[in-house]
Amino acid sequence: MENKHIPVMIEEVKSYIPINKELNIIDATFGGGGYSKIFLENFKIGKLIAIDRDPLSNFFAKKLSEKYNNFKLINGCFGEIDNLIENDNLNNKTQFDLIIFDLGLSTNQLEDPKRGFSFLSNNPLDMGMGNNKKTVLDVINNYSENELANILYKFGEEKFSRKIAKKIINARKIKDIENTEELSLLIKQSYKNKSKIDPATRTFQALRIYVNDELNELSKALEKSLNLLKVKGKIIIVSFHSLEDRLVKDFFNHNSGKRWRSSRHYPELADDGPITLKLITKKPIRPSDLETNINPRSRSARLRVAEKISIN
Repeated sequence: MENKHIPVMIEEVKSYIPINKELNIIDATFGGGGYSKIFLENFKIGKLIAIDRDPLSNFFAKKLSEKYNNFKLINGCFGEIDNLIENDNLNNKTQFDLIIFDLGLSTNQLEDPKRGFSFLSNNPLDMGMGNNKKTVLDVINNYSENELANILYKFGEEKFSRKIAKKIINARKIKDIENTEELSLLIKQSYKNKSKIDPATRTFQALRIYVNDELNELSKALEKSLNLLKVKGKIIIVSFHSLEDRLVKDFFNHNSGKRWRSSRHYPELADDGPITLKLITKKPIRPSDLETNINPRSRSARLRVAEKISIN
């Protein structure tokens, strides 16, 4: 299988990584292994531990494992990053110089017709990242109108969430909705005017986030990552939609001393507690025009970086 995924903003990411020391790194979203491969080829690596819950990642990790004995992939959700690292025998209470998260779907996932992530072709309604307890097919055909509307609004910020939910319920009375084409058509029928983006974009995003519990997993992973970083270690996060980015922004701000909360999806944060991070990027870094021309899927990416500081 060819790896079609292009890691986003790799030059910007590399610019925040020291080149004159041995590094221990966690690639918390291995995917097709783009970042891990570049780190192993360009930096002095002590250990590189990758994490991914998608079984597809094992295929791409195999070649790296055969070439580099200091690389290992662990299958699991990054929300359990602390337990995954602690239980792994490659890690001997190591603290890490860098933890990186790329929160976007990989091209390999988007273009796999069996996964149902894309509305650009007719595929089964799945969208699961790993061993999910529920699929989009289950949600679309079994949830109530109110439950569906709430999911679309909360996780997709879809202003026509109520109309779309009603369309789904009415269609269900005739037959189950079985594929991405049927769902996409129902969504488009709920839009009166032309949209700058495909009308199905926000609904598909919302359903994917919901069935994979993505925001909750990210919240847990961010908190747990702090204990795995060395002092002066960096956490680098590439996000692709506003819900993720606001969650990351809130976490960085709160732990660098700015005690306020802009995302309703992030758990309530205490007003006290130690300051553990220093912001390296005051505002998110966006991809260059050159990159977006070469890789259009990078256009919504936002890069944020913070550094762990001593609390003594």
